[in-house]
Parts: sequence; C-alpha cells; structure tokens
Amino acid sequence: MFKRSLVFCFAFLIALTVQAEEEVRFVEGVHYQVLTTPLQTSFRGSEIGEIMEFFSYGCIHCYNLEPAIGRFLNEKPENIRFTGVPVMFNERQEPEVRAYYVLKTLKLGEAAHQAIFDAIHKERKSLRTDKQFAKFFADNLGVTEDKYMQTAYSFGVDPLVKKSIYLTGNSGIGGTPSIIANGKYLIDSGAVGGNEMALYAAKWLIERDAAAAQ
Repeated sequence: MFKRSLVFCFAFLIALTVQAEEEVRFVEGVHYQVLTTPLQTSFRGSEIGEIMEFFSYGCIHCYNLEPAIGRFLNEKPENIRFTGVPVMFNERQEPEVRAYYVLKTLKLGEAAHQAIFDAIHKERKSLRTDKQFAKFFADNLGVTEDKYMQTAYSFGVDPLVKKSIYLTGNSGIGGTPSIIANGKYLIDSGAVGGNEMALYAAKWLIERDAAAAQ
C-alpha cells in the first residue's frame, strides 16, 4: 500500500512538472531578456502588441529569413503588428535605411523589398550608396532617380531614419536579424531554435502579456 502511494505521488509530481513546462514555454534569461528601458512601440487601438524585426539588406541571414517572415505574416493574428526596422549601426548603413523608407513611403510593397534583397544576394549587385539605390529604383521599381532622391531626403523620411538610429542604439542587439516583442523582450534566436522560431516566441510573449492584462 505504501509503495503504491509512493508510485502515485511520483507520477503526480511528474504530471505537474510536465504541465508546468507546457505552460512556461519560454523563460526569461534563457530564451529572451527584458530590456532595461523599453523601446517606443507603434501598435495602437485594438492591436495587442508589436514584433520588430531588426534587419539589414546586406545581411545574408536576413535574406535567408525572408521566406519565413512571409509565412509568419500570413499566419499571424491581425491584432499583432509587424514592423521592419532597418538597422543603423554606423553611417555606412544610412543609404539602405533610406531606401527601405522610400519604398515604404511610396507604398511599393513587399515585392520591392524582396527585389532589393535579391539584387544584393542573388544578383550580386552593389547597393551601398544613395546613387546606386536611386539607379536601382529607376531601373527596376519605376521610380525616377530624381523622385528617389527627393523622397529619400524628404521631411517624411528623415524622422524615420532618426527613429531607426534610436531603435538600433537602444535595442541591445548585437547583430541581425534580431527580434524584439512589445519593445521590451529581446529574443535569443539560438536559444529558441533559430531565427524563424524567434518570430513565434515573440508572438507567444505578446499573447501572454495580453492575456495577463485581461
């Protein structure tokens, strides 16, 4: 009888442990860290959170992540905002940051975003200066070089570039791609199983916070 009770208790403890592991899927300090000073976020209204992807057009890992991001965007709930953040660790990255915000300002769509990645990593084109980006937009995206330069240095794009500088400098990231949820959770891609899984970890954290707030 005593042995049977011990077996039951042991089985019960194992069940509780398994349940706890299922409930706590990602752990602070293991799978993500909390930023000391949260970043400004842009989700509004009925949206429950925001995922930021810090990327660089020149980053091969960011290029390789693009198909997974496409899948994720097709699956994610509409009440979670996804924001691309072109990083600016140094002044040499400013032309590609402006290029990203030109295509956003002119609403050229995801195809244009992918075209820039393809040009750099698939076609091995050099896109490092404003002039090179202006010519690429003129040759491939239907935007004249003059229109590109006017937009790249417009009152609409300048604040976005400054925001990228702020977000990059205060994000705590060491490279790209990096994923941050709700402006405060920096995901450790290696710990969660890769860059694609980091997107789902961010989604999980956002939904966890939203549930706790109800």
